[in-house]
Amino acid sequence: IQRGTTAVTVEGESYSAAEVSYYYHNAYNSIVNSNYVSLYGIDKNTALSQQSLNDTAKMMLGVTEDMTWDAYFRDAAKKSLIQLTMLKKGAAEKGLTFDDDMQKEIDSTLETFSTYAKKAGYSTSAYLKLMYGNNMTMSTFKSILKDTVLASHYQQDYIDSLTYTDEEVETYYNEHKNNFDVADYEYIYFKGTADSTKDADGNTVQPTDEENAAAKEAASANANAALEAVRNGLLMEKAADNYDNGTYTDRPTGTYSGDAVTEWVFNEERQEGDLTLIESGDNYYVVLFHSRGRNDYNTVDVRHILFKVDTSDLDSKADDYQEKLDARKAEQKEAAEAALKKWEEGARTEDSFAELANELSADTGSNTKGGLYTEVYKGQMVTEFNDWCFDESRQPGDTGIVYNEGSYTGYHVIYFVGTDAPYWQVQVRNAMKNADYTQWNNALVKDITATEASGMKYLV
Repeated sequence: IQRGTTAVTVEGESYSAAEVSYYYHNAYNSIVNSNYVSLYGIDKNTALSQQSLNDTAKMMLGVTEDMTWDAYFRDAAKKSLIQLTMLKKGAAEKGLTFDDDMQKEIDSTLETFSTYAKKAGYSTSAYLKLMYGNNMTMSTFKSILKDTVLASHYQQDYIDSLTYTDEEVETYYNEHKNNFDVADYEYIYFKGTADSTKDADGNTVQPTDEENAAAKEAASANANAALEAVRNGLLMEKAADNYDNGTYTDRPTGTYSGDAVTEWVFNEERQEGDLTLIESGDNYYVVLFHSRGRNDYNTVDVRHILFKVDTSDLDSKADDYQEKLDARKAEQKEAAEAALKKWEEGARTEDSFAELANELSADTGSNTKGGLYTEVYKGQMVTEFNDWCFDESRQPGDTGIVYNEGSYTGYHVIYFVGTDAPYWQVQVRNAMKNADYTQWNNALVKDITATEASGMKYLV
């Protein structure tokens, strides 16, 4: 009864305590699983209502007022429900309805969730409560997934509707060159502060002002000497080797970050061979500029079928672990080879490959789209996949099988569709879409409020 009590209403739509708990815990999990959790200063062992956001957390999260973490997560949950409500409303007005492909996405999510639960040693229902609070049930979780999948499809439908002419893309690029160009340059970094030391008891001893001053003076002298040596023809890397406090870095595809070095590198007046010494804070940089330009290489379109090697139930410390792992690898390799053979013995078309991908692929990101990935850029995919796709000999219609290990282990049966737009155009269009989407989304939720109801006291 408590979990089903209305906790929030948005535009006439009611959400139960269980549903609000899901978004509350979603926000919480994103914080505690963040790489910056130590900076946020949140204590998992103290009630969220009894600890406030520190100044760093407020700055990073864009919070301007003092509040407890409990209040922050409640507010985050309400914002999520406002957006969900308006997206569902928009989907209904457009006539977008739940379909079999959406159900396939949900089934895949549930399967993945069940795998995580099993790996963590929990039943699926217990893991749901662990992740989203004691109010969560499988039926509520499925209902939430249905809403979020429909909303995400409506979002994607809007994004896909955004198109731009070549002239618009070129204009946007020229107005934001630093965001898209890459530069080829080298630099030697000279640290201008002294290192800390350890005392006899192992305690850290910070350098004195005199030691820091001496370090900065040495860095300045060495940087000027290195600058002169490079001007006289010595290679940058060789020049750095002459100094203990000189660190050499090569940036063949460096991007703009707004620091002192890249401000100089990305200056429109830069010419090949320009050399300078930059002082930034206590440190010095000798910088050599080679070139600047945009990513002109062509992206690629590919289809693939993933045969994933599931290791979630294997004990990596068991004596027979390697034997079982090898057996599963062999099984998935055989399945991948069988799939490719089936395609080769069939129509051998892109469409027939797409049908197999929808039928066999374990990749939830593409197994409802014929395994298709468009405008793939260098470094986007795992190394083996990337190297196959960007092989200079690759031709439309080529197929192959690659194997990879890492965040997952598996075999990819790949069909090369062909080359696509230059990467710089893809970058620019995506930036334009992001800007337009943000404006659209902000307008969607503007002036929409969430009203709390009695069920808010049942959030757990």
